[in-house]
Amino acid sequence: RYKLPCEVKMDFHWIEMTAGKAALAIFVNAFAGKLYMTGLRASFQMSDGIIKGIMSPNAFKANASKFEKDEDAKVASKAQLNNAEYSGLLCAALLFLHVAVQGEEQICGPNFVCDGTAVTLGNMNSQIETACGLIVLGSLVHLWGQILVGPFPFQTLGGLPRYIGMFMLVPALQVATMRNVKQFSPEYQSKFATVTVPE
Repeated sequence: RYKLPCEVKMDFHWIEMTAGKAALAIFVNAFAGKLYMTGLRASFQMSDGIIKGIMSPNAFKANASKFEKDEDAKVASKAQLNNAEYSGLLCAALLFLHVAVQGEEQICGPNFVCDGTAVTLGNMNSQIETACGLIVLGSLVHLWGQILVGPFPFQTLGGLPRYIGMFMLVPALQVATMRNVKQFSPEYQSKFATVTVPE
């Protein structure tokens, strides 16, 4: 029986990303998508010339109709709107987790050495960062894959990792929102009372 010369392991560390960086990436991706659609729509509106495209109501309506009938423009528009729909939700959740993780790190130290009896975000750090990476990867693939190539297969290839990442964030959001200071030892409870926001 043939044996592999080395042990094969699944390693997802390459995709890990902090919640703060993920929020920034989601924001920039949404902004870039919006800029692309603005430029695309403008290219249709200005197809008869800048002055006529802006000043002539008939030309404006005709060019808008061309945009709405163009199949590539339809695909790009749907992809951008879908990305925009998710971006606000994701940015809010990721920024909230970023602040929660930063606060816990200030209390427990850079290595998240907290009371072992408490479930902390530090214990879930690898899961959070993998989820963030999947969300960013999915968002990029879902938007730009469809714009540059088409819906198939990028609608699925982008949507799936984004959904998986969102599911993976649910436990972390639960810990961050429902955590009780009394879960920690008296030593750490006093630190919660004196924590300050880093500049």
